[in-house]
Amino acid sequence: MTDETNSTTAGSPQTGSTAPDGAATVLVRGEELQRFTAQALMAVGMREDDAHEMAGQIVGSELAGHESHGMRRLPEYIEQARSGATDPAATPVVDLDRGALARIDGQRGFGHLVVRQATQRAIERAKVDGIAAVSVHNSAYAGRLSHFCEEAAEQGVATLIFVNTGGAHRTVSVPGGTEARFSTNPIAAGFPRSQAPHFVFDIATSAVAMGRLSEWRDRGEEIPEEWVTPAGLLQPFGGHKGLGLAMVAEALAGALSTAGTPSEKEEDDEQGVLIIAIDVAGLRPLEEFTEETDTFLRFIADTPVAEGWEKTRIPGESSAATTAIRSREGTPVQRHAWESAQRLAQELGIDPLTAAEG
Repeated sequence: MTDETNSTTAGSPQTGSTAPDGAATVLVRGEELQRFTAQALMAVGMREDDAHEMAGQIVGSELAGHESHGMRRLPEYIEQARSGATDPAATPVVDLDRGALARIDGQRGFGHLVVRQATQRAIERAKVDGIAAVSVHNSAYAGRLSHFCEEAAEQGVATLIFVNTGGAHRTVSVPGGTEARFSTNPIAAGFPRSQAPHFVFDIATSAVAMGRLSEWRDRGEEIPEEWVTPAGLLQPFGGHKGLGLAMVAEALAGALSTAGTPSEKEEDDEQGVLIIAIDVAGLRPLEEFTEETDTFLRFIADTPVAEGWEKTRIPGESSAATTAIRSREGTPVQRHAWESAQRLAQELGIDPLTAAEG
């Protein structure tokens, strides 16, 4: 689920840093995206190690083809830090610890960092107790959830993640409804295979993720009518099936974490999260499990396809392939994201983003 030139002085783009005239995208190397993003985050007060971690997640989304969670989001994050809405130097605290159950107060920090800390704790406790659940409240937006699922799977841990926005940022209605009642409430899951890329599944419970909708708007494209209600609100995906999953996310991510759920009153925008981690080896030898997951995923991928279909795709397969290509050849950054990055460089006094040679 994603939206890319040389300089002699910070904030002053020179010949090599300008985008090709008329090009819809600009090719940028992943290392350059990482450098620029980390510098931008450090410029607003983020610690260096945190800045590189968060930058890696943002750039990882860009490399995977999920521009909606990539560079186009960076100006939003910088503005949140500068306005004080989010604390770039926050240190999350564990405010409830019952061993395999824990809750983390994000201290209004960036969710990319808070949820990673929660994921790491869930993995550690699952390795001890077999299964663990860690909830998060008082945290900002966490980006692409599949990043955390992949990290856990690499350590032999299966995960389920549920997210809500504490009852705020309502953009989705119920089937047949005329008012927004909840947010896009993403859910994600992952499990290990014998080698990376592991299986990850990361979706919004709305017909389309809000970031994807913003991409269409930025490109001036018409929004498919099946995504929205006649009142212009987002639909749940799959009608009442998507609605049901969204309600599960509200309860497990919002109510359980104390982040909050939708009600008559206006709520603060606070992301609630629940991470459930299962140590695969606690139930079955990891090698046996991954042998079986590899086998059944191959069987599904080998399904004969109907006329007009190119191939069968397993969730996460396209993102992994795109990451491999862009890591090798560079990433085509959307022009609006490129231009926003160059403006940021001037505002923050950092070296501008540089396009790939050739």
